This record gives sequence, structure tokens and C-alpha cells, in this order.
Amino acid sequence: MRDSQATRTRRAAGAVEPSQELADLLALAGAERAGRVLALLRELLLMPSPGGEQPEVMTLEQVAERLQVSPRTIRRAIDAGELAAVDLPFRGGLRVQREALEKWLSENAASSSAPVSIGARRSGRLELSDL
Repeated sequence: MRDSQATRTRRAAGAVEPSQELADLLALAGAERAGRVLALLRELLLMPSPGGEQPEVMTLEQVAERLQVSPRTIRRAIDAGELAAVDLPFRGGLRVQREALEKWLSENAASSSAPVSIGARRSGRLELSDL
């Protein structure tokens, strides 16, 4: 696709606004094609970036998915006062701030640095010491 003369002149002068350049490109592409391009751009802008930054506030499901645990596990941590959450009044959902999650993860990583004993049961029964 060729740039319009006006776009090339503005670009050479260092004064091209991205929105104007996009408008010039879409004008060259034609209305039908421009519609498809705009639809694709909207779709790309709405997609979450892979490995991108987490949102500032997350639902229990988002936190659980990130940590690969069930939402119930996250709910128990909140109920136990281990993980801070905000209860939204109107929609009735709990939200976890990214900072609170990172703090909780770092605290739990530090406390769980001891090796885990697997298969330490001496009998076929579950004993309190196994918990």
C-alpha cells in the first residue's frame, strides 16, 4: 500500500499523528476493506496480551485461574483473613487487588520453603499429624 503525498510530507517533517496516518491508510484501502481492518483492530485491542500485566483488581475466578487453584481455595484464604479482598456492594462480588495478591503470594512462598513430605503416613488412616 502506498502512502498519500500528504502523509509522506507530514512524516518527513516529523508531524504525523497516528490517527491521521491511519485515516489516510484507510482512505486508500476503500470503505469495505477499511471496515474489515477496523473490526480487526478493535478485536486486537480488546484481546488480553499474553503474559501481559494483570489487572489492578481481579475476581475470585481470575485469581484462581492465575494460581491454578479452585475459586473455593481463594475464598477460604479470604475468609481466614490471609488474603485481603474488597466486597462490592451492588454486584455482590469479591475483588482482590493485585498488590494484595502479590503480598499474599510472597508471604506464603516464604513460609512454605520447608520441603513437603510426601507419603509420610505410617498407617492406612489419615491422622491429624498428616494435616
